[in-house]
Amino acid sequence: MFEKLISRLFRRNRVVSANGQADSTHLSDNIKPVEATPSQPANTAETIDIPLPTRTVTMSVASLNRLDFLFYDYLLGPSQTSTTLNPIEQYILTRVNQALKSPESVLTHFPVLPQSVVALTNLLNDPDFDLKAFIKVVEKEPSIATELMKKANSPAYKRGDKDITNLQQAFMFMGAKDIKEFVLNRFIKNLCQQKPIYFKTFGEKIWLHSQDVASIAKSLGAQRKQNGEAAYTIGLMHDLGKVVIFQFMVEAFKKIDPDFKQDSLVFKKFLSEKSMRLSVELMKIWNMPKLIIDVVQEQVGDITELDNLEPLSATLFEANLISEISLSYLGGHIQPEELVPLLAQTKLRTDARKFLLHKLDLEQDTAPLAV
Repeated sequence: MFEKLISRLFRRNRVVSANGQADSTHLSDNIKPVEATPSQPANTAETIDIPLPTRTVTMSVASLNRLDFLFYDYLLGPSQTSTTLNPIEQYILTRVNQALKSPESVLTHFPVLPQSVVALTNLLNDPDFDLKAFIKVVEKEPSIATELMKKANSPAYKRGDKDITNLQQAFMFMGAKDIKEFVLNRFIKNLCQQKPIYFKTFGEKIWLHSQDVASIAKSLGAQRKQNGEAAYTIGLMHDLGKVVIFQFMVEAFKKIDPDFKQDSLVFKKFLSEKSMRLSVELMKIWNMPKLIIDVVQEQVGDITELDNLEPLSATLFEANLISEISLSYLGGHIQPEELVPLLAQTKLRTDARKFLLHKLDLEQDTAPLAV
């Protein structure tokens, strides 16, 4: 499955015109229309013009579970308000809803997979693999070659004290499967990068989370006799919706007073609900394998019983939650005394909870095990 993934990953469908008018009043199912001013000129090749909100709005939601917005506290900082949406938050939610209403529009925010990466993947997938041809392509991409050499010389691959000094040695030590993961990793990482320092921090956190979920899903999947390679790929790709939202944030700060922060609980709750839907729509546009789309699709909406999900879907759900809790805990957003009651709210099964506690280097009896 992984062998076919990357060459299919970014095959574009028809790209629609980006000159349409968005529904500026539909921030969420419960948000009322806001006063707005005509939009400023925009680059229609990259964005769709929408009215810019000028004031805050207050709204209510049925409930706010900490798990709904926990990871966005890690990404954006602690929440300062509960039910107030400032203009930047309104703009971002409008863009999110716009993307869900017309998913093709998100394509303007993502580059085409570089031809060199496609060539590398095709070579790796070829049963009659030609190492010399592979090396020639890599040599034309200095950044890939440099990172590949660094990876090959890491403790995970290096044997003994002698450095790996050429690409042929790197390939022999890493193997085709790990190099495929490396190529996909590198592209997803590039999607999360932005030049401004403020945004760089947010993008790097998304990347770390995606990489973490992929690693956890692969390990849990292997323990459960599932396809660990597929679990890794799905884990890496599942949060593309957050990358889209990140792009909308960058866009919003170019249009609206950047002094506004994204610190509303309801804003984070809506992003949490909608980001996975964005991931699914983007995967459909990119013609990703049905297996991957189906697994991510099962993450949308409320999950009451993990046993009702397909095995890989349950593994992704738990891997994502393990990563969110561990990164938040290690980042100081969950205090030690809060961990046990928080875990009691989760649906983590016994082996997943053990995995989390081991990841946090905590004793097994720190938290009650799931029955």
